[in-house]
Amino acid sequence: MPRSLVIERENLPSVVQGWLDAIGLEHHDTVELVFTEGELVLRKPLSPELRAWAKGVVDAYDREFQSLIGL
Repeated sequence: MPRSLVIERENLPSVVQGWLDAIGLEHHDTVELVFTEGELVLRKPLSPELRAWAKGVVDAYDREFQSLIGL
Protein backbone atom coordinates (compact mmCIF):
# COMPACT_ATOMS: atom_id res chain seq x y z
CA MET A 1 0.00 0.00 0.00
CA PRO A 2 1.56 3.32 -1.00
CA ARG A 3 2.06 5.95 1.67
CA SER A 4 2.80 9.55 0.87
CA LEU A 5 4.20 12.62 2.54
CA VAL A 6 4.16 16.22 1.37
CA ILE A 7 7.33 18.00 2.43
CA GLU A 8 8.74 21.48 1.89
CA ARG A 9 11.51 21.55 -0.66
CA GLU A 10 13.90 23.40 1.66
CA ASN A 11 13.79 20.45 4.10
CA LEU A 12 15.19 18.06 1.49
CA PRO A 13 18.92 17.42 0.99
CA SER A 14 20.51 19.54 -1.73
CA VAL A 15 21.06 16.49 -3.94
CA VAL A 16 17.32 15.73 -3.88
CA GLN A 17 16.58 19.38 -4.65
CA GLY A 18 18.86 18.95 -7.68
CA TRP A 19 16.79 15.96 -8.80
CA LEU A 20 13.66 18.11 -8.53
CA ASP A 21 15.31 20.77 -10.69
CA ALA A 22 16.22 18.12 -13.25
CA ILE A 23 12.62 16.88 -13.59
CA GLY A 24 11.05 20.33 -13.80
CA LEU A 25 9.83 20.78 -10.23
CA GLU A 26 12.18 23.66 -9.44
CA HIS A 27 9.31 26.15 -8.99
CA HIS A 28 7.36 24.09 -6.45
CA ASP A 29 7.70 24.91 -2.75
CA THR A 30 6.50 21.46 -1.74
CA VAL A 31 6.97 17.98 -3.15
CA GLU A 32 5.10 14.76 -2.47
CA LEU A 33 7.12 11.67 -1.58
CA VAL A 34 5.23 8.45 -2.33
CA PHE A 35 6.58 5.27 -0.76
CA THR A 36 5.63 1.94 -2.34
CA GLU A 37 6.92 -1.59 -1.80
CA GLY A 38 10.03 -1.15 -3.91
CA GLU A 39 10.37 2.49 -4.87
CA LEU A 40 10.19 6.12 -3.84
CA VAL A 41 8.37 8.48 -6.18
CA LEU A 42 8.91 12.26 -6.14
CA ARG A 43 6.08 14.31 -7.63
CA LYS A 44 4.36 17.64 -7.34
CA PRO A 45 1.57 17.47 -4.78
CA LEU A 46 -1.97 16.89 -5.92
CA SER A 47 -4.46 19.68 -5.47
CA PRO A 48 -6.35 19.43 -2.15
CA GLU A 49 -9.59 18.65 -3.99
CA LEU A 50 -8.01 15.89 -6.06
CA ARG A 51 -6.23 14.48 -2.99
CA ALA A 52 -9.55 14.30 -1.08
CA TRP A 53 -11.22 12.54 -4.03
CA ALA A 54 -8.31 10.10 -4.45
CA LYS A 55 -8.29 9.27 -0.73
CA GLY A 56 -11.92 8.21 -0.93
CA VAL A 57 -11.25 6.05 -3.97
CA VAL A 58 -8.16 4.46 -2.39
CA ASP A 59 -10.04 3.80 0.86
CA ALA A 60 -12.85 2.06 -1.05
CA TYR A 61 -10.32 0.00 -3.02
CA ASP A 62 -8.53 -0.99 0.19
CA ARG A 63 -11.76 -2.08 1.87
CA GLU A 64 -12.73 -4.21 -1.13
CA PHE A 65 -9.27 -5.76 -1.43
CA GLN A 66 -9.18 -6.59 2.29
CA SER A 67 -12.59 -8.24 2.08
CA LEU A 68 -11.48 -10.30 -0.92
CA ILE A 69 -8.43 -11.68 0.87
CA GLY A 70 -10.21 -12.10 4.19
CA LEU A 71 -8.48 -9.50 6.35
